[in-house]
Amino acid sequence: MSGVFLTDKEKQVLSVEARRRLYRLVREHAGLHFREIERKSLLPTGTVQYHLGYLCRQGLLKSEKDSHSLRYFPMEFTAESKQLMAILRQRSMRSILLFLLAHHGCSHEEITKSVKLAPSTVSWHLRKLEDAGAIASEKDGRKTRFSLLINSQEVINLLITYKKSFLDSVVDNVIEMWESR
Repeated sequence: MSGVFLTDKEKQVLSVEARRRLYRLVREHAGLHFREIERKSLLPTGTVQYHLGYLCRQGLLKSEKDSHSLRYFPMEFTAESKQLMAILRQRSMRSILLFLLAHHGCSHEEITKSVKLAPSTVSWHLRKLEDAGAIASEKDGRKTRFSLLINSQEVINLLITYKKSFLDSVVDNVIEMWESR
């Protein structure tokens, strides 16, 4: 967050240390939900709530309701990027999405084996991903095959940009594989 790129209004809004810390945190870890921001910032709940609200009202951040949580993003995030980051912030969904990124048209069994989750859990996540418009399913005889509908380059761009915030070796492996193409 270099002062060179901030307007006078933004500099004034970010003159408070707690606000500046929260702003940086959301810029570096886009898509975090409120409790994660609270934990990472080490600030009291009321302070986090007040300053995140202030940053949103001033147009520096925006919040997005995601089924059970409120996620925070930098202003320049598109609707598609916000939806993707909300998915990528959930470890199990991220694992499934990354497997589909590398294995187009794979079966439920292949996904289950790869992500090491119970078949019922994988089914639940696949249904959520399909409802979100991120994947498609297609019957192939007795099996159902799954593939990505979302822009794979956008997924990779977000993974590369926010790589440090995921702390996940699967993300590192997918990025490495993608870059070696």
